[in-house]
Amino acid sequence: MSQVIIEKLDAIEAANAAKIAEVTSAATAAIDTAKNEMTEKISALEAKISTLQMPAVIRIAKTIRSDVNRSVREQLKSFYSANNRVEKALKIFADESQYLAYMNEASALTGGGNGIGGRTGYDPVFAAMRLANPMRGLSRTVVTDGSSYQFRSKTGNAGATWGYTVQNNGSATTQDMNIWQLVLQDLNVQFPVRTAALDDIDGLEGTIVDDMLMEFAQAEAQSMIQNSDQTNSPATYGGTSGLRGLDQYPGANATYTGGTTSAAAYGTSGTGSATGLHSIATYDQTTSNVNTVGANAIVYKDVINLCYALPQQYWTTSACFMVNPVLAQAIRGLQDNNGRPIFNSMESLNPDGIIGQLLGFNVVMNKYLDNPSQATTGSAGTNSLYPMYFGNWQLGHSIIDRMDMVMRRYDQTLPGSITFYGEKRLATSIRDPNAIIRYRSTGTST
Repeated sequence: MSQVIIEKLDAIEAANAAKIAEVTSAATAAIDTAKNEMTEKISALEAKISTLQMPAVIRIAKTIRSDVNRSVREQLKSFYSANNRVEKALKIFADESQYLAYMNEASALTGGGNGIGGRTGYDPVFAAMRLANPMRGLSRTVVTDGSSYQFRSKTGNAGATWGYTVQNNGSATTQDMNIWQLVLQDLNVQFPVRTAALDDIDGLEGTIVDDMLMEFAQAEAQSMIQNSDQTNSPATYGGTSGLRGLDQYPGANATYTGGTTSAAAYGTSGTGSATGLHSIATYDQTTSNVNTVGANAIVYKDVINLCYALPQQYWTTSACFMVNPVLAQAIRGLQDNNGRPIFNSMESLNPDGIIGQLLGFNVVMNKYLDNPSQATTGSAGTNSLYPMYFGNWQLGHSIIDRMDMVMRRYDQTLPGSITFYGEKRLATSIRDPNAIIRYRSTGTST
C-alpha cells in the first residue's frame, strides 16, 4: 500500500516540475519581448527629439555687485526690524574670493578718464607702511581682565653658609617681598569718515581699520620708551595718561662719568602710583658727544663694557640688544687699525625681525629710542640720552594687555559720516631691574 502512495507522490512532483519549467520559460520570453519593444520605442523617441530645434536658454544676469548689495540690504532690513538705531557691523563679503571678484567687476564697470570711453583699473586700497612696536615679541607679555596689575618679587637672601652646625657663623636672613601695582592706561581714537568716501572707494573701510591698529601700535611704542607716567611731560607720548617708558626710570649716575656703570635696585614697594620705579643699571659712554651736532663717539670698548655689565646669570638665548638705527649704523661702521669692520653684519640673519648680531647676541632695531646725540635743552654734553639697551627682556620687562580690545562702528553719530571708535588698555613695567642694562650718551645743547 505504501509503495503505491510513494509512486503517486512522485508522479505529482514530476508533473509540478514540468508545469513550473513551462511557466518560467513563458515568462522569460514575455519579458524579453517587452524589453525589445521598449528599446525600440525609446530609440524612436530619441530620433524625434533630435530633429527638434530647441529655443535658446534665457539667462538672468547675475553679478557679484548684486549679491553684495542684496546681502547688505538683508542685513539692514534685519537691523531696522529689530528696532536698533545705534550701530551695526555689516558683513560685506562672504570671503576673499568674492571681494576680489567684486573689485574686478567694479573696475570693469568704471569709465576711464582718457576721453575715449576706456575702462580704468583700480589697485586695492592700501596704507603706507608704519613701524609698529619693536618691543612686541621682545618683552614678556601677560593678559588680564582687571583694571590694574600687581607685580611681586622676592628679595634678600636666606643666609646660607658652610659648616656642620646650622647657621654656623652665618649671616641673618634678609628675605623680603617687593610689590608694585600699575593701573592699565587707555589708548583710544574716534574719527568720522564721510559715507560718500566709503561708497566711492571700494575696500576703504577695511584699510582704515587696519591702519588705525598700526597707529595704535606706534603710539604704544613711543610711550613705552620715552613717556613718564609721573608728570605731564612729554604729553606727546601720553604724559600721566600714558605708559611708564624705559627712559624715565631712574638709576643713572647723577653726574655723567664715562666708562662707569651705576647699580640696579628695586624701587619703593607698595600699591601707590609712584611705586615700582626701579633703578636701572646705566653705562656711561666712555667719551662724551659734547656739543657737536651729529657726534657719535661710541667705540668698540663701549659695546664690550655694556655687554659685560649685565650679570652673567642673565646671559641666556633671550638676551639681546635693542638699538637706535643711528647708533647701530655707527657700531657697524667701527673699524680696526687696518680699516676692517669690527662687527660682521652677516652674523646670523635667521630670526624674523632681527638685524644681525653683536658679540653673539641678537640685535633688535628700535627707532623710538633716543638718537645718540640729538639736540636737547640744557647744558652741552650733560643731557642724558639712551640710544641702546641690553638685557634679558623676557625676565626684565613686561607688557600687560587687557584681554579684549573695543572696535565699534557708529552709523548715526554724525550725519553723512560713519564714526569709527577703537580702544585698548595696557601697561608696561620693568619686572627685574637686574636683567636690563641701559647705555647713556650725551645730547647736544640747543
